[in-house]
Amino acid sequence: MCELSYLNAVVMLKAQRGGNSGLYFGSMTTFITSGGLEISPAGAHIVHAESPEGELLFVSSASQYGEGNAIRGGVPIIAPWFGGLLGLDPAHGWARRSAWDVTEHDGQIQAEYGRDGLLLDIRANSTKNGFEITLRAYNDTDEARTVQLAFHPYFKVDDVEKIEVRGLDGVDILNRLNDEVETQDGPVTFDGEFDRIALGTPVVRIFDTDRIITIEGDGHDSTVVWNPGESRASTVADIGEGEWRDFVCVEPALLGADQKGVRVAPGQSVTVGMQVSVEKRA
Repeated sequence: MCELSYLNAVVMLKAQRGGNSGLYFGSMTTFITSGGLEISPAGAHIVHAESPEGELLFVSSASQYGEGNAIRGGVPIIAPWFGGLLGLDPAHGWARRSAWDVTEHDGQIQAEYGRDGLLLDIRANSTKNGFEITLRAYNDTDEARTVQLAFHPYFKVDDVEKIEVRGLDGVDILNRLNDEVETQDGPVTFDGEFDRIALGTPVVRIFDTDRIITIEGDGHDSTVVWNPGESRASTVADIGEGEWRDFVCVEPALLGADQKGVRVAPGQSVTVGMQVSVEKRA
């Protein structure tokens, strides 16, 4: 039995015996708290992350909750594919719409879910100035699997049109609105819909009015930056009126060469991580 299969078996056995008080089933609208984090078993989705400089994450007032829904905001888990890059439905994979087994122990959140022989495993915890999270996919089949993994965090900002995203200067960027590759010149600013994949792994910083949020990925090969802008947001039912101004997404992602995914051999795994920290802006 593979490691994650073993973990799932042990967790389920303890639940049946009533021996794991940290295991959460039932309502997928129930949030589990650990330190400054709150997570929903629906999608193993972090919905709040408190820090010394305030809430780090945006969640839409129009978001829908519960199994089968994708929460708009927080930190969606993207697996086993990103958007429609692999030509599969639903967009961004099934992980964020599924009911996970979630535990909390000694300040760490653990979440596990498996489908079609692909076993997903999450670890997340608060840190002094933010939080960190890892996502692992284990291939429990006899054939190689093609996967993509990502975090899709919605970072709370005062006004997206007044912020700068720094760290991508000189990096090749795939503009998903026109499928052209260009080199980023200076900080990223926002005026309308923005949907681009940075073809690199730099440390990225969001310079907001009074604070700086730093996003550092691990095991990824790309960084996606997204905001729908006013026009696109008006067509999205679960973004409240005017709320497009209140967030920016900076997403460490493992997309593979030419965004075609990575191959995971039988009995092997692949992992991505993200560390988020915040400091007061001088």
